[in-house]
Amino acid sequence: MNFTTLSRRARFGLATLSGILLGLAFPPTGLAGGLLAFVAIVPLLIALESADSLRKTFYTTFVAMFFLGIVSNYWVGGWSSSGEGDKFLMLGGVLLALVHPFWLVVPFLLYDMVRRRFGRTAALYLLPLFQAGFEYAHSFGDLSYPWLNLYDTQTYNLSFIQFIEFTGPYALSMVIVLGNVQIFQLIRSAATKDRLRYAIPLLLLIAIPYIYGMTAMSRHEKSAASLRVTVVQPNIDPWAKWNTDDQRILDTNFAATRTALAACHDSTDLIVWPETAITFFITSPAKQDAYRQLNDFLHEIKHPLLTGFPDREELQAGRDSIPEDAHYTGVGDFYYRSWNAAMLIQPTWDLPRDHTDVIMSGDYNVPTLRKAVYHKQKLVPLGEHVPFVEIFPALGRVFQWGVGLGSWNVGKGYEPLSMNLADAHNQMAQNPTLRVNPEICYESVYPSFIRHFVDHGANLLAVITNDGWYGESSGPYQHEQFAVLRAIENRRYLVRSANTGISVIIDDRGRFVKQLPLFRSGSITERVPLIERRTLYTRFGDFVAIPSMLFSILMFVYSLATWFIARSRRKPAASMQSPEAHSDALPL
Repeated sequence: MNFTTLSRRARFGLATLSGILLGLAFPPTGLAGGLLAFVAIVPLLIALESADSLRKTFYTTFVAMFFLGIVSNYWVGGWSSSGEGDKFLMLGGVLLALVHPFWLVVPFLLYDMVRRRFGRTAALYLLPLFQAGFEYAHSFGDLSYPWLNLYDTQTYNLSFIQFIEFTGPYALSMVIVLGNVQIFQLIRSAATKDRLRYAIPLLLLIAIPYIYGMTAMSRHEKSAASLRVTVVQPNIDPWAKWNTDDQRILDTNFAATRTALAACHDSTDLIVWPETAITFFITSPAKQDAYRQLNDFLHEIKHPLLTGFPDREELQAGRDSIPEDAHYTGVGDFYYRSWNAAMLIQPTWDLPRDHTDVIMSGDYNVPTLRKAVYHKQKLVPLGEHVPFVEIFPALGRVFQWGVGLGSWNVGKGYEPLSMNLADAHNQMAQNPTLRVNPEICYESVYPSFIRHFVDHGANLLAVITNDGWYGESSGPYQHEQFAVLRAIENRRYLVRSANTGISVIIDDRGRFVKQLPLFRSGSITERVPLIERRTLYTRFGDFVAIPSMLFSILMFVYSLATWFIARSRRKPAASMQSPEAHSDALPL
């Protein structure tokens, strides 16, 4: 079939259809288990057949990606939140809708460049590489946003996606694009004898992952140890809690934890609180009384705790070395750094005063808390970190989110939080060492980032988050579903504590073991294996995505270079012709 003569209205109509279908393939709709993604790009490919210039390809693809963002990311501005709207959330939502499509069109611009140089067939079968390379590259930098990567459409399709333990998720995006390409080729060859040439590879593309997946879903990873984890969902209004006094914050979390322990008959080895469950700098000297209360509470319940909290480091010029990322307090020679953080804290007894892992509570040594801290590294643009603020510091004074967030420093390192839980006076017979990767909110959507922690020894993944900003929109459901991929990629159990939900425990095959719905206080407790085996993806990383990215860059440079060379050769000949004779020589 020939689609090269489509009208402009038809071209934009097909692009709109493609964007809407692709948006509906994402959670929470995930129509047909995400299989809609395997046909959603076909209308766009048909529309691009009539795009006879790079400019038309850009406009057509931009329309598709704009509607993709509207359908799947409409919630980012916080419009559906039950609390009062925030101007920076709204600004972020508007900018995302208008600006993000400029990034998403990149693979299709490369497709158009290759199509003009090497023909349609070459371009179609290189498009999966361009998509994977772009998605990988788009996960780095201040403007990274991997939320709309194609692999995220498949979180309901568990049997199909089990192979990502070998390849990582970017190969899944390649398979999705390749499936669209094969269907497009089938449509084009409908009136010819070439249909089997495209139908058979398409069937194999779908069947092979399912065959492996059904086998993989029937087994679990071996583990020598396990522990019982209690996930607490306090259900505190995210807008109100930043204006709540410190004592009430502690009392609310203490009460929710006592209720959780009663529900599991005190049979647990680790308690998990959500992101910024503690909203103040509890480890600072000024909050010594609050820290003493936390100390007393943990010794009362005799269980370790993983919790989110804001961390702060005070610095003074002349006494301390002032890092480049330190903020000036505006007073004297004093600077500070602050982080959105998580700490794994454990009640201990009879530790010497010089123990480096122990923070003393008040004036006494016994009992004390052993504490390991992680600082968040993947910060939400505008909400937690102003893009390029290191280059333009004035931006940090302009963009300040008024709910306890904003201008956080960026953490470093891939070491998981480690603790021998036998020291906690708990009831575990196996006495394993827990090495947990605390993924704070947005970090859980970065596959390459998370796998580094597992490669460094993490035997449990823990997502702590606060999704209540977005009400009952698609946002909390998408964020929950994306965690499925991290569990499968690394073959680790994943526990997720969300302030207002959705809290969940996910097994190493991506299945939900237990779950708490949105806006309900409560807890879930489950025995979780501590798995040590590293998957192929964990060990070797993005060996699919990185070559794809490098190849995409090479093709872009080559296409650009040949365009400049062709243009420079035309100039002498063009000077011999009238303007009308060569004004349309380059199809831009």
